[in-house]
Amino acid sequence: MEELVTKIRRLSLTQTDRIIAEYILEHLDTIGLQTSTALARNIGVSDTSIIRFIRKLDFTGYAEFRSEMAGRIARHYDQALSPGEKYIKSRESLNRNSLIQDVQSYTLDNLQKSFSKLEMSTVNQIADIILSSSRKFIVGFRGTACCAQYMSSKLLFLVPDVVQVTHADATAVEKLVDISSDDCLIMYSFPRYSELNFVLMDMARDQGAKIILFTDQVTSPLSKQADVVVTAHVGGLGFTNSYAVPLSLTEVVLLALSSRRDEEQEKRMNYVDRLMGENRLY
Repeated sequence: MEELVTKIRRLSLTQTDRIIAEYILEHLDTIGLQTSTALARNIGVSDTSIIRFIRKLDFTGYAEFRSEMAGRIARHYDQALSPGEKYIKSRESLNRNSLIQDVQSYTLDNLQKSFSKLEMSTVNQIADIILSSSRKFIVGFRGTACCAQYMSSKLLFLVPDVVQVTHADATAVEKLVDISSDDCLIMYSFPRYSELNFVLMDMARDQGAKIILFTDQVTSPLSKQADVVVTAHVGGLGFTNSYAVPLSLTEVVLLALSSRRDEEQEKRMNYVDRLMGENRLY
């Protein structure tokens, strides 16, 4: 399935294309079982829009696409659906009588769907980039600032030269102005995407820095610029996104890094930990 995801990421998508792409990516385990008419009905677009999008993926028609997807399902999943298709759908409205259970269910659903898509090869790739980079610029604004702050504060125990960028103003540009090909940018961005995210990503790409993006979909408008994309479900029951998933995915990356600690990095962690303890900087 990986080459299909990569191909979709590289496409120039219309709004209708993006709706179709996101549906396909969310239903990779069953898409090969649907007719084009059923698919169009489920998505809410025309048959023509489906065919046009399928041809953008270099298939001659829907029959070839369906056959290929059915074959991939059989090969990759051994005719079994992934856990992501089995989880409950989020509820549309709040119920004060079951709020705790609803939030718990929704959060677990988001976690399970997101983790089912994460490959260890992707985590290792991120760890390789971080360890080989001179400086690590961690970006997250407004709601996603919590993710950037968590990554920055824990990453400092493991590696030097971590730069936290959480203020969506001119200082963000000033902090990245000297980014180079020896550095990496780790960005957290979810709808509504800040325009500043695009500016900072362009700066990093122009200088040849590696870019790691945590976002909601591989079809995110920021994905084309990234070297590695990690998708996280952030839908919440209320008026704001839920960042439990990107925080959990960040923890996976940090654990992967900590498992690779060499002697110098271990000395660094012990030194910082000792200073924190001696001065009660908890």
